[in-house]
Amino acid sequence: MKILSWLGSSTGVAVLLLALTLVYLVAALGIAPPISNGNITASFFPVVLGLIMLVALGTSVLGGRRKTAAESEDEPSTEADASTSFGPLAVVVLTAAYIALFSLLGYFISTALYAFAMTLVFSAGRPGRQQLLVKALIAVAIAVLGYGLFEWVFQVRLPVLWG
Repeated sequence: MKILSWLGSSTGVAVLLLALTLVYLVAALGIAPPISNGNITASFFPVVLGLIMLVALGTSVLGGRRKTAAESEDEPSTEADASTSFGPLAVVVLTAAYIALFSLLGYFISTALYAFAMTLVFSAGRPGRQQLLVKALIAVAIAVLGYGLFEWVFQVRLPVLWG
């Protein structure tokens, strides 16, 4: 149970995301060199994104270690002080599910479900029926706006369930 508590902590999630980012970066570098003949290639932005994520996550892990060290000097730590919040772990699990369902269900359905689930993770308390309806409408709006952004601004075709 201690490992679940650690994975649910902000440091545990950062370490898990750090490992996933390393895998992502290696896969991005396997596409093609980021720059070829002075031009950027398809792997340039994924590599830059991966490097930014590595720096950000590394900073987060180091900051968490410093904070923990400072707190342990001030007060003796007890088992009850361990973080029992599973919010960060829920975000990682939901994101993995979103990635897995993206090609199966298409952009719109998977993104609307993901946005709805994320609003539930970050909401305080148990939402009522009206709040659920508002969250569902916001999730659909996010999916529609995202679809429009990729289709019309970036001119990138997204996978859809209907074809």
